Amino acid sequence: MSTVSRYEDLIGSEEALPAITGRAWVFGDRVSCRQVLADEHLERDAAAARAFAMAGLDPEFARKVAARDFIVAGIDFAVDARHRAVPAALKSLGIAAVIARSFGHFFLRTAIDIGLPALVVEETAAVRMGDRLRVDVEAHIVANLSSGDRYVIRNLDEAAIGILRAGGVGELRRRSRRDVKG
Repeated sequence: MSTVSRYEDLIGSEEALPAITGRAWVFGDRVSCRQVLADEHLERDAAAARAFAMAGLDPEFARKVAARDFIVAGIDFAVDARHRAVPAALKSLGIAAVIARSFGHFFLRTAIDIGLPALVVEETAAVRMGDRLRVDVEAHIVANLSSGDRYVIRNLDEAAIGILRAGGVGELRRRSRRDVKG
């Protein structure tokens, strides 16, 4: 016997992260911190630094990318990152998520902490420049709308999703303080 789902069962909670659709900007393996954001821009605030994001690989990237687009890379994305400005510049630029086979630990943790999804997906080599992607963090799925493929997000636990839902660890702490004060 087939049952029809109720409407209430099909919609996510108000806190759920929305699925985002955007274009893939594909880079290779071992994208260094300096290729993401050169050393001379690390001390700038994120709004100023974003104009130089990914300039080590594509000097026109910041001008061409659209808000809600995705960076897709192979292994060791920003493995040498040691400065918060690196993921902050990408977030300020409007990048919806960075998707890679692996990340540097500092970049991964800092990106999540500031509310930028850094998503580990094994099949990044299947994504082509310009592919339309739909990322559903809550469902742990990256759908490639151009090819019809689906890829599993492998790294997010409930704590990381909670941080992303809040918009970053700073906002999560502010909400917690407000809840305590009541």
